[in-house]
Amino acid sequence: MSPSAITSTRVVLREGDRHVVKPACITLNGARIAAVIPHDEAPADALDLGDRLVAPSFIDVHTHLCLHGLRGAPLEDASGTNVVEQVFFNFESRLTYDDVRAITRVGALECLLHGTGLVWDHYYHADAILDGLRDVGMAGVIAPALQDLFGPGVGGAEAALDLTVDRMTADLDHGLTTALGPHATDTVSDALWKTIAEAADTHQLPIHGHIAQSIEEVERSWARAETTPLGLLDRLGVLDAAPWWNLVHGLYLSDADLTRLDPDRHHLVWCRSSQLQFGFPAHAPVWEAAGLSWSVATDCAATNDGMNVQKELREVAGLRTSGMAWGEAHATWRRHASLPHAQAVAEQRRRGWFGRASLGDVHRLLDRVTTFPGRLHPLLPAGQIAPGYLANLTLFNMDHPSFWPGRDPIRALAMSDVSPAIWGMLVAGKWVSTPGAHAQSLIEDDRWADARREASERLVRLLA
Repeated sequence: MSPSAITSTRVVLREGDRHVVKPACITLNGARIAAVIPHDEAPADALDLGDRLVAPSFIDVHTHLCLHGLRGAPLEDASGTNVVEQVFFNFESRLTYDDVRAITRVGALECLLHGTGLVWDHYYHADAILDGLRDVGMAGVIAPALQDLFGPGVGGAEAALDLTVDRMTADLDHGLTTALGPHATDTVSDALWKTIAEAADTHQLPIHGHIAQSIEEVERSWARAETTPLGLLDRLGVLDAAPWWNLVHGLYLSDADLTRLDPDRHHLVWCRSSQLQFGFPAHAPVWEAAGLSWSVATDCAATNDGMNVQKELREVAGLRTSGMAWGEAHATWRRHASLPHAQAVAEQRRRGWFGRASLGDVHRLLDRVTTFPGRLHPLLPAGQIAPGYLANLTLFNMDHPSFWPGRDPIRALAMSDVSPAIWGMLVAGKWVSTPGAHAQSLIEDDRWADARREASERLVRLLA
């Protein structure tokens, strides 16, 4: 039975632009947080967690959970081509509703194991994604893939648009809603882009799609309009259409493109681990220096090999000094090996470390998987422990070796691998695992063993 209130001496709250840990009691009203009151005013029936840490569950703002089925596929064989078009489209064109629902359940279970309570999933058979997430108890924003030029979604754009509108409020009590999901600038026609923009304005729905993710997309944009992919959207007049845009990947965003973006409306999504395999990492430090809004995500297990969005935060922190060994100062040191050249490398490191300090700030790091993506959908505020927000709470045992000694819980949430320390988890106000046995219950419960068995059987047929 789900609690009506939980109380702890360690609750992660947001004060200004910082996260603080203090005693508090959280009261629940269905899927939402009703109030945050003093710990010593907790009602008699509140679940008392003692000194266990209560934190907002992580948000993975870009996933393709069904591509769990291609984890371990030999993508290296396609590394010289467009992996999305040459590998993924072939797999996706054979999927049925039942295939997607079955594989989505397994992908969602892995997310829960890592403390992710909400995903933004962009895919085909979006009704199966919604139903699969509801089966598991995961919250999500689902963006039915919209295509009309080429790709598995051709011929289904009208139905996908209808589904987006029909399901936008139908499952809010389960923490589920929809967004508009144009696949990319090269798979969506000018006419469909304008239809999507009109729908975004009419229904006040965010748009979630890939942008500038491949050289092929850039080449097609130039052939079509002699401009970049983002320049094409600007020329079509659709960039101001939605209350919020999630623009994913951005490998080929120019300096001029960045000036077209409004941090109050446009949100960039960086998937570094995935980009390392299907392309190359986007230049996120430039986004940060330009004052743009951005978060991190996993993308999919097929290219990331895992769904631990917290892991991506360490990649962000490493941006302060990553790339130094490939820079000119280090190349000069290697050629000449003199003390002044070694000192020049160290000076470059110092400038990067202190000049990009915001990239390593643990509060901003944690924001990139909680606060920032949690404000992207007007119907589903999440990522904070505050009234009106989705009741997605992850409870940690800070005596666990992966958390101990816990001197700085915020740093641990941003920089450590704390998933083994998860004690329990509430999503949309409901338990999704057995308190005290989070991982074990998600792995060994008969329902989820059966779900994995079904997904495995379907995968054998799909890959035959």
